[in-house]
Amino acid sequence: MILIMTFFCVFMFVFTVSAKPLSDISGHWAEDYINQLAGSSIMGGYPDGSFRPDANVTREEFVKCLIVALNIPINSSAKSSYADVYRTSWSYPYIETAVAAGILVPEEAVNGMLRPQEPIPRVEVAKLAVRALGLPIKSNYAGYDDGINIPSSYRGYVGVVKERHLMSGYPDGTFRAWNPVTRAEACVILIRLIYDAGKGAGLVTICYDHNQASIFDNAYPLHQKYGYPGVNYVIPPRVGDRGMMTLEQLRELERAGWETGSHSKNHLDFRVLKEREIRQQLYLSKDWLQENGLQYASFAYPFWFDTDPYPVVGEYYKSAVTCFGKSINTAPINRYKLERFMLDEGLSNDEMTDLLDQAVITGGWVIFYTHSVEVANQIPANHGTNQQRLEYLFQEIKKRGLTVVTISEGVKLKCNE
Repeated sequence: MILIMTFFCVFMFVFTVSAKPLSDISGHWAEDYINQLAGSSIMGGYPDGSFRPDANVTREEFVKCLIVALNIPINSSAKSSYADVYRTSWSYPYIETAVAAGILVPEEAVNGMLRPQEPIPRVEVAKLAVRALGLPIKSNYAGYDDGINIPSSYRGYVGVVKERHLMSGYPDGTFRAWNPVTRAEACVILIRLIYDAGKGAGLVTICYDHNQASIFDNAYPLHQKYGYPGVNYVIPPRVGDRGMMTLEQLRELERAGWETGSHSKNHLDFRVLKEREIRQQLYLSKDWLQENGLQYASFAYPFWFDTDPYPVVGEYYKSAVTCFGKSINTAPINRYKLERFMLDEGLSNDEMTDLLDQAVITGGWVIFYTHSVEVANQIPANHGTNQQRLEYLFQEIKKRGLTVVTISEGVKLKCNE
């Protein structure tokens, strides 16, 4: 039985963009799942631009997809484990890797034959999926109305994939063990496998810029409720002003596990400043944080600019975050260009949960930020959110088993520090 956890620690899966849309999946029930894999090395489209979602998947095809999806290192044997799998076959290294990992067991084969080019039935997919994830078999109960028709040696595997939501049954309560798996169905199963494998590996950070009082009043209680830390990026002259957090409130947040960082001395646009002026914005802010006993490892660039002054910022801080991110942070990560997504009306709930799913699937790091947090159901201010939306985010984070960290914690975990 493979111990996949070895690979989860460095689990990494990169989605790429297809050169052109697939010609035959529009409106298909699995369209969203197919699109997630279509540009990957797991299961792509055909040269003619089609995907053929309803075509059956063969045993060798599914084994290859499974090995690639879970990023299992290729381990080819000098001798074939099956009488009908030849060293010259394209699928040979994937099949032997599955054997070495305990996903395929040659002793179970009839007459030593795998029959790699035959369609793979649902019951076999269930068995391979459970073994690939190293999941224990708790009972011999399949959990479906037609469970009596499933061989006893498979029932436990079917029960596990049902419990883990890796595979679904049919509306009539049956599993239909020997139905062949289609390419569309395989996409759904593989995405769920990747998702399950990546649980706990992805990171989330929630940042608050401009040190507004609503963060302490409205966001802090929710962070306490869920046990999540946050990050404050402070503009020193504004601390203690009307509507802003006080120094003691910032210290209380740090005692609760939050991180404080710099948002520059006066929040000026670095694009129009000379290097001498940029340095002043950097060191004066850092000095203020140090003098007041606050953390000062991270910096948030003020305004959206094309060229981040990494060399200069790196002289004063250990990391820096940007605005208006285009993708979540995945390896290799530049600690001075940590991309963030604004948590405001411009980011829909679907987009927000998609970012969380990407963090699960890739083991990446998604960073959100906002300027203010209003009470529940109140219309947020510009570049702000409210308690209702923030709690929804926290619930979705918890549901996915993602870890919430400060920026400095994330840098240590994701930037090889």
